[in-house]
Amino acid sequence: MEEGTKLAREGKTEEAVEKYQRAKELDKVAYIPNLKNIDPEAKAKYEASDAMLDKGSELVEEGKVKEAISSYKQAEKIDPTQISASNWNTLCWNGSLYKQAANVMFACEKAVALSPKDGNITDSRGLARALTGNIEGAIADFQVFVEWTDDEEDKAQRQEWIEALQAGENPFTDEVLEKLKD
Repeated sequence: MEEGTKLAREGKTEEAVEKYQRAKELDKVAYIPNLKNIDPEAKAKYEASDAMLDKGSELVEEGKVKEAISSYKQAEKIDPTQISASNWNTLCWNGSLYKQAANVMFACEKAVALSPKDGNITDSRGLARALTGNIEGAIADFQVFVEWTDDEEDKAQRQEWIEALQAGENPFTDEVLEKLKD
């Protein structure tokens, strides 16, 4: 089973399926309850996709946005249903912080589509929208966050951003973007 997982996470799904199938056959003798209903192909796809998402998350947090996008696209190709709103949001937020908002906007939209009532996700899209010049959309997203959150500090910060954007100012200086990475 472990060998199959290792192979799947390396992207060797066909070999992983064989290992999982073998584990399932051995299970008929040893009876390991958690292997009873395993679908070897689904397990291999899950592990391979999960590995790509982990890699993509690490890359985007290091500022390697294009490489991260590539990992997410590989994960999506393996199993598009496995990528959560939270996964897409990680790409959206961090990609925006590294000034790649236009390149990650698709991830922001997917995150919001999967979890439209999550204020953190809408907030991330607001940042991307502001950085790509969609000021009205950014203001609307930040307003949703302000109404959603109970965190007074975050609420005050977003309110300041809204006011700056309404005044035609850009609140997202290099210093602010750096601070948001923490």
